[in-house]
Amino acid sequence: MKKPITGADSNFYLHELEEAKLMSKGINYETAHSMALKKYNVSEYDLYHPDVIKKFPNWFNNSWFEYWGLKK
Repeated sequence: MKKPITGADSNFYLHELEEAKLMSKGINYETAHSMALKKYNVSEYDLYHPDVIKKFPNWFNNSWFEYWGLKK
């Protein structure tokens, strides 16, 4: 059964595609990253699904857990 990509997963994929497009035009990573966040009106916290944060807790600080209402 196919399901549409939504939420954090959609945010992540769209962000990465936009970032790659901008970088292919010679824009540096930091600027491309900021521009992609702004284009989709999301924060860095919106890019990672809570399941990813729970699975890799050492990659994320307490702010990520608080944003998603997760216990560390």
